[in-house]
Amino acid sequence: MNSVKVLYGDLKITIRSINSYWWLDFYFNKKRIRRSTNLKVNEKNLKHIKSKIIPEIVIALTGNSQIKYFEKDLLVKDFSVEYFNVYRGTVRDHVYKRSKANYENKIKPFFGNKILKDITPIELEQWQLSLLKKYKPQSVNKYRSVFFSIFEKALQNDLIKFNPLTRVKSPLVIKKKIKLLVEKESDTVNPFSIKEIKEILSNARGNLYYVILFMFLTGIRPGELISLTWKDIDFEKKKIAVEKTTVQGKVGDVKTQSSVRYIDMLPQTETLLKDLYNLTGQYDNLFISHFKKPFYSHDILNLRFKELLKEINIKERTIYNLRHTFASYMISNIQNGIDILWVSKMLGHKDLSITLKIYAKYIKEDDDTRFTKLNKIGTIMGII
Repeated sequence: MNSVKVLYGDLKITIRSINSYWWLDFYFNKKRIRRSTNLKVNEKNLKHIKSKIIPEIVIALTGNSQIKYFEKDLLVKDFSVEYFNVYRGTVRDHVYKRSKANYENKIKPFFGNKILKDITPIELEQWQLSLLKKYKPQSVNKYRSVFFSIFEKALQNDLIKFNPLTRVKSPLVIKKKIKLLVEKESDTVNPFSIKEIKEILSNARGNLYYVILFMFLTGIRPGELISLTWKDIDFEKKKIAVEKTTVQGKVGDVKTQSSVRYIDMLPQTETLLKDLYNLTGQYDNLFISHFKKPFYSHDILNLRFKELLKEINIKERTIYNLRHTFASYMISNIQNGIDILWVSKMLGHKDLSITLKIYAKYIKEDDDTRFTKLNKIGTIMGII
């Protein structure tokens, strides 16, 4: 054993073996400190240095008697405690709880008592294979993602030399990043026809009518919709600011930076909003429940929407498909002057390639439009 690194907060201390004695080597206030402990190199003395000598040095230098240390032979279950303590302050509460549950149920039973630095790629591959016998590749990839992040944090703190999961192939069948983004956008793209939209609107009642029409006219996500306040509406500039979403009663940031956007207010949208203002203008939120409060989640709206579809004998789909309906309808009218880049920005996609990947099949044009396009291209190519 040549050296062992330990971390006390920002203080990184290396215990080195020099001439059969343990030495301490670290920087404090930009000055290097290198001292012998006068203890011979063996496991007993190493343990004494970690548990007694170093904590006393840290207390003397920093005055902090509560700080815990990380060491290279930490168990996964011990390091995970520190990891989740930090992780909790970086994500929304429901994301933290989901990740913590995935760790407790799918990672800790396999690796909790193993030394973090000793976990090998072959062990991780065996773990993935055992999970794949019970769960879908997409689910296993979520569990893997949690473990990957734990390893990355350990790597950042010099507790491991490399992230072993980088050497294990992902269980996902679909590997390309763009396809993953499409998959996250929705499991099923199944837009409504205009005939269906008209029938749905003619039978919708109460606030559900405004929700349906607003989603169809803007392509907004349901979580974003129930988070909208009247402060987000700019009638003068005809824009709607989208910068938050609601999950289980908690209003937080939208899921990606590209989702922060302005939605253009179509004339029909402006008319809808002015009508809605007469109903909910005295409240903060545009869309409120029957209890005159903001929606806890969009699940209740989704349930009411499905019940409506069943009543009027239209194939059941989630309310999210109103967003798909907006996108597919706009893209299918490209020949009428609709700009696909504008559609992509309205949807809050990271780039145009995502929009095309999801909705390319809805781009249609008649023969006259196609012939005109071919003639224009032919003119350009006439230089040859």
